[in-house]
Amino acid sequence: MALIDIIEGLKHRRSWLDLLKKLGYPLVDGKWLVERLLTRTCPVCEARAPFERISGYGRTFLKCRSCSHIWAHDYSRMRALIGMGMSTCGGEAESGGDTEMFLARFSAERFGSKSILLFGTGPTRAFRVLLEQGYDVYGCDVSADVIKLRQDEFGSERFFHVDQLADQKFDVIIATEVIEHFFEPIPEMKQVIAHLNPGGVFCGSTGFSQDGKVDEGPNRYMRPRGHVIYWSQQSLDTAFERLGLKLMSFTLGSDFASARIFFGTQDAGIAATLSAVGRELDGAPLFRLPEIRD
Repeated sequence: MALIDIIEGLKHRRSWLDLLKKLGYPLVDGKWLVERLLTRTCPVCEARAPFERISGYGRTFLKCRSCSHIWAHDYSRMRALIGMGMSTCGGEAESGGDTEMFLARFSAERFGSKSILLFGTGPTRAFRVLLEQGYDVYGCDVSADVIKLRQDEFGSERFFHVDQLADQKFDVIIATEVIEHFFEPIPEMKQVIAHLNPGGVFCGSTGFSQDGKVDEGPNRYMRPRGHVIYWSQQSLDTAFERLGLKLMSFTLGSDFASARIFFGTQDAGIAATLSAVGRELDGAPLFRLPEIRD
């Protein structure tokens, strides 16, 4: 098609669809064009396909039609790199951390895990309590305020910036309320599990979409704009499969949206242990489990 044809088309106000058809797209119609404009590559399954737009809390989310991954693009990556600072689920330092403590104690008791990394732990009480109870625990975060707080008391060998992990390895890495902040979930989780010892466990907690929507229920899980991913069983299973991990998840009996805990491992024995204790974990009231009592 010559340039003169395009000019003539514009001169006579010919529609863009007619122009596209003349360019060699005879099947172009309004629906086709909209779907092409809505086509993205899913950051989890890498399917190149049209996505759905869904809404919640005044935010717009994208949903992959292949793996049901839900994500948003309305939060600054720079703010995410700075971290949440001194805020925690309890609103102040040395509060919260119950899920981390449960997962650390559960891993030590059931899997024989020795070295523990609390990834993105913030200033919760978990790091201090576990260290005081004799666990070989380390912590890391991205917030300068949190790192200074911990290093002033415990030194830089026990608590450090995420980027300073170097070649350290751990038996279990715990990331509670972390993976919903990942802008690039597969590369970022790969960086995390690269620090697992052979047969190690990657575990944590996050909110799960139960029906493929952004529910505006009482938990308000996706209200904070820092939560850029709303995981589900299907999307997290897809992610873990790409990472070479077997995913097992359970819903603890808690009022919090973060009651969904997950475990990922390549160790068949640990996977079997999790299967065996699944009924014990599923629906268990977190704050009544003896493992988290101080």
